[in-house]
Amino acid sequence: MNVVKPALLAMLAAGAMIAIPAHAGSCRKIHADLDEIQSTQGCNPGLGSCFLGQVDGNHGLRGTTHFAADSAVSTSPSTSPNFIIYSGPFEYRTGRGNITVRETGVTTRGSEGVVTAYQQIVSGTGDFAGATGHFFVSGHKTGGMVDTFVNGEICGAP
Repeated sequence: MNVVKPALLAMLAAGAMIAIPAHAGSCRKIHADLDEIQSTQGCNPGLGSCFLGQVDGNHGLRGTTHFAADSAVSTSPSTSPNFIIYSGPFEYRTGRGNITVRETGVTTRGSEGVVTAYQQIVSGTGDFAGATGHFFVSGHKTGGMVDTFVNGEICGAP
């Protein structure tokens, strides 16, 4: 009987060690450069304009992007009269699968200025199926081009 108990304890300890790294390593820090251009061609069906881009990041976040706001607040707070608050679906399209996020952000009015946004992952395909997480996007815009940096985490994807 004494031989069985240590063997059982060893098996349980080995199983626990295997499970710990799987949970601890399931979230990965994301860092990426994102460049977009405002376009009236190449947008998803039914859209008259959108932002199309290229993303170059770690953990497989390399490919193209698509964004079109589906809502915006045209009147800014009196303390920030030059800003527009917006939201819409943003798509990362990579060779490993796609990630769809809900982007909500603020940007300055006009073609020159700054942009900052929060992106919450809502779905994924391929290697990103079942992924969760969020990204923060921040940068500047000049003449219809948007140059930003993406920073955040993705969980549940290899």
